[in-house]
Amino acid sequence: MDIIELIAIIILVAAIVFLVYYYIKTANDGNIDIKEILKFSPKENNINSLVDEDIQEKKSMGDKIKYTFKDIDKSYANTTDAFSRRLDSFLDERSEELIENWSLVTTDDLSSLEERYDNAFESIEALEKRFSEFTNATDAKIEDLDKRLKALEEAEKDLEEAEEAVVEAEKE
Repeated sequence: MDIIELIAIIILVAAIVFLVYYYIKTANDGNIDIKEILKFSPKENNINSLVDEDIQEKKSMGDKIKYTFKDIDKSYANTTDAFSRRLDSFLDERSEELIENWSLVTTDDLSSLEERYDNAFESIEALEKRFSEFTNATDAKIEDLDKRLKALEEAEKDLEEAEEAVVEAEKE
């Protein structure tokens, strides 16, 4: 091969590359994104089958999931709003059923529980006060009974001593 033939081949390859570059630029409205060009999708006449499997395996998960904002269709924003509205209306319609089925607590339930807690707390305080009064009264009665029992024991002891003295006096 001559040098002239080699130069001709290089010029032809450069012309082909330039034509492909120009075609891609006009097809994408002047935006050239190399990643987009190299991205293979089923829309491109099953070019995926031509891609080497090793190259696909080497792509990172981040590259597979990565999107740009211009790739996201603007209708998705409207669909999320619509979905949110539909979800809200569903929850409004079925809230009573959901609360019952899932045994959820409502603010009314919480307020009634707080009332019951307050009543129980007051009742416990009243019971503690009454119990304290009862124990004080019982302690006083027990002390009185102890004093009376000691007095009876002393009287019995004095009576026994007197009987022993009488029995000894008779023996003499």
